[in-house]
Amino acid sequence: MSIHLSQKTKGEDNHELFYQECLEKAEGDELRALAMYNHRQKETHARKTKDLDQMEKWPMLVPLLILYTLGTIGVLGLVFGFLASRLNWW
Repeated sequence: MSIHLSQKTKGEDNHELFYQECLEKAEGDELRALAMYNHRQKETHARKTKDLDQMEKWPMLVPLLILYTLGTIGVLGLVFGFLASRLNWW
């Protein structure tokens, strides 16, 4: 139980230090410091929960790979069909 309490106070200390940093940047204005603190907390939380590069990489890449593969096979089929008809391969 003491480990849990020490981790909790450690987390609270980080938040307190973060708020003190915002208070220094706001030049003592507590309302402005609180606004800065809330904004930066939301920003860091959003950055942790949403890694847009990893989230969007495969959903966009798979359809492109399928379309490029079908297009390549289609072009090769047309070229082969054209050459086969011209060179009497049938």
